[in-house]
Amino acid sequence: MNVGKERYDQIPIPEELDQVIWDSVGKAAREARGRNLRRWTVSVAAVFCAVFLCANVTPIYAYASRLPIIGTVVQVLHVGSGGERTDGAHAGAAAEGETVEFCFESRSGALDAAPVYSVSHLLAPNRINLTLHGVRTIDYESIRESLLATQAVRDVYRAMIGDDSMCGFVVVLNSGYTCEITERADPGALSLRFYPDAEYQPEQTVYYLRSEAVPYGEGLGLLAERYRGEAAQLKTQSGAYVITVGQYGTLAEAEAALQALEEASGNESGLFVASGLADDIPEQ
Repeated sequence: MNVGKERYDQIPIPEELDQVIWDSVGKAAREARGRNLRRWTVSVAAVFCAVFLCANVTPIYAYASRLPIIGTVVQVLHVGSGGERTDGAHAGAAAEGETVEFCFESRSGALDAAPVYSVSHLLAPNRINLTLHGVRTIDYESIRESLLATQAVRDVYRAMIGDDSMCGFVVVLNSGYTCEITERADPGALSLRFYPDAEYQPEQTVYYLRSEAVPYGEGLGLLAERYRGEAAQLKTQSGAYVITVGQYGTLAEAEAALQALEEASGNESGLFVASGLADDIPEQ
């Protein structure tokens, strides 16, 4: 771990790297993200949330878990971001069929809005990356068990993030599934609804940039931090972890993106081009 960490610490990452990565994704991806970021408000909806129950649960959490959620839908998206800035929140989850409800509370009660979050959807393998900001404690077991209780979810694991006010999850989906996220306010909640995607193409080949595999730990977090939000963490079949950057439809596009990164980093990006089918998990 120390050798790997020193190696990545020595990689020079120029300030313009973010822009290079962003440009390589392409105009279409940026426009799609922009559409998803636009908020829209619809009618009031009522749903029941069986909130987390775990060791050392405070009375306010236990009381709130028996209350129904009646909230306003803020936005519905597949990828993008939303929420309101908060700090010190607690997160838990419960499943109802193919929907998993994330609920957020502080010691004074349920939050009025969901904390700031971001969601991305990648292939090779088919997976959702969910990052929560301003959340300091979580009931990870309830979150993991709730997600795995759905037919859509193949695996769940935490992303390595050095900031103790953030947490991230990688949700690996079974072939052909996708996810829709509904953000609610008053009280704040996130609903993840999984369903089959009629347009899913399991035989398509996906190209991406990736790092060498490292163990789960500080070195992984430092490596991901170097790419400032453009990197996704992925567990290989061997149990090691890599970061991936970008997703491309052709080898030429991936190679062009890598060349741009190499030029920006003095040929020391530490990444290389990899590929796989939509559901493939790299061996190592």
